[in-house]
Amino acid sequence: MAHALWITGLTKDFGGQRALDAVDLGVEPGEIHALVGHNGSGKSTLVKILAGYHQPEQGAHARVAGADFPLGSPAAARAAGLRFVHQDLGLVESLTVADNLRLAADARLLAPLRRRAERVAADQALAALGYDIAPTARVGDLARSERTAVAVARALDGHGSTGPASLLVLDEPTASLSAAEADRLFGAVRKVAAAGTAVLFVSHHLDEVLGMCDRVTVLRDGRRIDTRPAAELTHEALVELMLGHSIGHSHTSRPASTSGPPPRLVVRGLFGTTLTGLDLAVAPGEVLGISGLTGSGREEVAGLLAGRIPRGGDVDVDGVPVEPGDPRAAIAAGIAYVPAERARALLPRSGVRENLTLADLRPFRRGHRLHRGAEQRETQRWITELGIRPAEPERPVAQLSGGNQQKVVLARWLRTHPAVLVLDEPTQGVDVGAKADIHRLIEEAAAAGAAVVVCSTDDAELARLAGTVLVLRRGRAATRLTGADVTDKRIEHELLAIDPAA
Repeated sequence: MAHALWITGLTKDFGGQRALDAVDLGVEPGEIHALVGHNGSGKSTLVKILAGYHQPEQGAHARVAGADFPLGSPAAARAAGLRFVHQDLGLVESLTVADNLRLAADARLLAPLRRRAERVAADQALAALGYDIAPTARVGDLARSERTAVAVARALDGHGSTGPASLLVLDEPTASLSAAEADRLFGAVRKVAAAGTAVLFVSHHLDEVLGMCDRVTVLRDGRRIDTRPAAELTHEALVELMLGHSIGHSHTSRPASTSGPPPRLVVRGLFGTTLTGLDLAVAPGEVLGISGLTGSGREEVAGLLAGRIPRGGDVDVDGVPVEPGDPRAAIAAGIAYVPAERARALLPRSGVRENLTLADLRPFRRGHRLHRGAEQRETQRWITELGIRPAEPERPVAQLSGGNQQKVVLARWLRTHPAVLVLDEPTQGVDVGAKADIHRLIEEAAAAGAAVVVCSTDDAELARLAGTVLVLRRGRAATRLTGADVTDKRIEHELLAIDPAA
């Protein structure tokens, strides 16, 4: 029988940096095959090449169900029967379940509406996965586990499209699910595999990988390290393949020091979609790191503190409560927020000056007018101090490199002298030189008295910056590391430790 998917020599470079290096991968029909690796190992790049989002370098060869397959083409991926369920699911929450399934095939968008037939088809598709969800239900009203099931059913829907699925790629499908919800999804995935469809399962949760997958391929630093039957692996052995070394045994962290000034930022019972109750306190001059795998709740912390997304729990700055879900209230309280996605923080068509001074124009007001000269001088001062290149205040910010764009966003908030600086993936996608500059600016902000919270998937970055690191797991702080315990290897250890609640 032909492989469902066979790839040899898959290589991908980004700006001189090799993300994938001659990777081979084979997935059999009816197999649940895990793809695992630590952050930055190349998993996401591989999936995006399969989906046609990225083009690989020359020399890669692929076959799907025995036929040659051109990597890097969305249309070819669809025609070959490759189906994807990404972590964000890609559903339209304002539409019904049946309407979302109808969107599975572009060819059906202009076809006559047959509401009754589509509801019956949606009901059958979900029942085949073991779910009883009303086709007329609005997707936005469903539980997360039910939305995931709808996304899987839509991916597998071959009616009116180019044919049935030959390979289903699930990218972190359980990231936001409880253990019970994940078990239910696993039952659906096993039904898919039993029907002959190959499944490529991408997950950080190693207990899930070992519990439900047939084989496991491990990536490390863009290379395939090994492919083994899951039954031959233990949790510890799999971690060692991922990291290249043993993580040893866990030990208790030293308690944090209680001396020093009172905290500027106090958080009690912080609650979001995944986060289920987080307490923390950060003093002036302190840098607190937040670590966690995808779906741990780490992704929510910065947005919850900054008021970008609704929250439960209490947030106080210098003893004053901050209203939830209100970015203006957070800014007024002295919270400065730098998001992971620079596009969310920048006006791309505007110049460096407008982007840099946006947070506070009061120093430049002369009556009802802005004093442009004062604004330009202030901008030039920050350009010089932060080494922003090119040093042109009116240059559209979209024309700057990622590292220089990040410096502009940081300068915007540093010039306001924030009480609390909240950074989400502050050096994501920047080069080594810009990374060092940004780390220096964070340290200088702390030295000036800011309470700093850094949410990052870069363990070495957290070890470099933070005096204390909270490692989140399944919505809660599983471990608190302080002092000499804050090392990149210890953070890795805690990220990959067996979850006692699993």
